[in-house]
Amino acid sequence: MMWKCKWETFQLMRLLLVLSILSAVSCQVLQSFPKLCDVRNFDDFLQKTGKSYVDERERDYRESIFLAKKSLVDLTNTRAGGYKLSLNILADMTRKEVVTLLGSKISTQGEELTGRHINFVPATTIELSDNLPDAFDWRVEGGVTAAGFQGVGCGSCWSFATTGALEGHLFRRTGLLVPLSQQNLMDCADDYGNMGCDGGFQEYGFEYIRDHGITLANKYPYVQYEMQCKQNETAGRYPRESLVKIRDYARIDPGDEQKMKQVIATLGPLACSMNAGAISFEQYDGGIYDDEECNADDVNHSVVVVGYGSENGRDYWIVKNSYSENWGESGFMRLPRNANSFCGIASECSYPIL
Repeated sequence: MMWKCKWETFQLMRLLLVLSILSAVSCQVLQSFPKLCDVRNFDDFLQKTGKSYVDERERDYRESIFLAKKSLVDLTNTRAGGYKLSLNILADMTRKEVVTLLGSKISTQGEELTGRHINFVPATTIELSDNLPDAFDWRVEGGVTAAGFQGVGCGSCWSFATTGALEGHLFRRTGLLVPLSQQNLMDCADDYGNMGCDGGFQEYGFEYIRDHGITLANKYPYVQYEMQCKQNETAGRYPRESLVKIRDYARIDPGDEQKMKQVIATLGPLACSMNAGAISFEQYDGGIYDDEECNADDVNHSVVVVGYGSENGRDYWIVKNSYSENWGESGFMRLPRNANSFCGIASECSYPIL
């Protein structure tokens, strides 16, 4: 019986691999991420999403992708006590299309800037570490905005991670939760090594905000594509009442999950990178996500770590994604904590200094 289960899993993974490397008949671009419930089959999926295709050939192709992902969802959900998957709007999309969401990218220009940066993170003190709460969640405190949707075709996750962390630190300082403009970073931070929808890095975003500030989301709304920089037009009149600036930023040493815990509990959320390339990640619905596949490759996606806790003896991080509130646990997920930087979550973390 165990051999049969392993063989079925192997066959499923093989099918998913084949589908992931095929070229799509056409490229999908999604502006919204609707909530799907109890998708029974492909016809039901089409009815609930309103999707249509150019011809029967593409429809058959998309159905084959859907069926492979549905098999993965069904197989994963048979496990007792594990994380759960659910078919979502990405279920008929190719690997090539979905990876456009993964925009955590290092650039030569950005590394030249951050390479001159002086880090300000003090060493972890034993006394402070011992007095940290066992669980902490900035959502409960009121310091986290709702998860937005970056849009398929736009790898702007880095801008969402940058603004998400800064929003939490501003809340700690002022008591006000003010949504900040990802579009401001998308349009204006190219000279800092960022590339708009083609990717960027949260530290490059902090470099820009330190030098130029960032305006408010309601003044400079997100549109899922890069435009000409309009910061001067949206920052308000002197003294720039709609502009937020930081003194600097700090990075945490790779793998230091105790320091991550300390910063989150005492200062605010972290902007971090992780590997989000697994198909199980895109179809994640809830639970502590422990798919070992996400440890196989380098980090490629930027997120915000907003808290931590434990469930049934398992430590976890609370991670805010940018796939909308209809993905995962209302836009969030839980990752194993103190598990050797699971999915690379502790490899590239930083936060603003106000």
